[in-house]
Amino acid sequence: MQSPESPDVYDRATRWLHWASAVLVVGIFLLGWGAHWVPRGEPRMMVRSVHITLGAVLTLLLVVRIVWRRRHGVHLESSTSAMESLAVRLFHVLLYVAMIVMVTSGIVAVWFRGVNLFDWMTIPAFDPSNKPMRRLLVDIHEFVAYGLMGLTGLHVLFALWHQYRLKDGVMHRMWPPLHQE
Repeated sequence: MQSPESPDVYDRATRWLHWASAVLVVGIFLLGWGAHWVPRGEPRMMVRSVHITLGAVLTLLLVVRIVWRRRHGVHLESSTSAMESLAVRLFHVLLYVAMIVMVTSGIVAVWFRGVNLFDWMTIPAFDPSNKPMRRLLVDIHEFVAYGLMGLTGLHVLFALWHQYRLKDGVMHRMWPPLHQE
């Protein structure tokens, strides 16, 4: 299925899902990373609540994104060699796997640890006395978060490489059009 906008760009929904995911992934990471500096008590609970809520939104968006990509999204021809094309596909699969592991590890950590969301809803802890397991699950979630940020950074660097070094227009495939002609 080709985009009605242009044969060499992704469709509007694919671009929107891509950028919404990118903003959420970076924003959620920053909230999780910065939560340690927020004072304990209600301020930290609010930051964690926003982090967890946005994580749930990302989970839903990721499901929609995968379904959209499999059923309706534009699939553009590769502008690279067969070997580079395989590497690109594998890298994108790795990004998706990292996002899936990220949201899954977050869900498991919340389920095991328990949480009070916005002082409005409590998710009870599965095993509140098992602090080593709680710490391990949070550590896994943090480890995956840093890995996903590394992959995201590489993704951005590759896009910039294509834009400014190779000048092959690949970045414009996902970039929203700046004006209508």
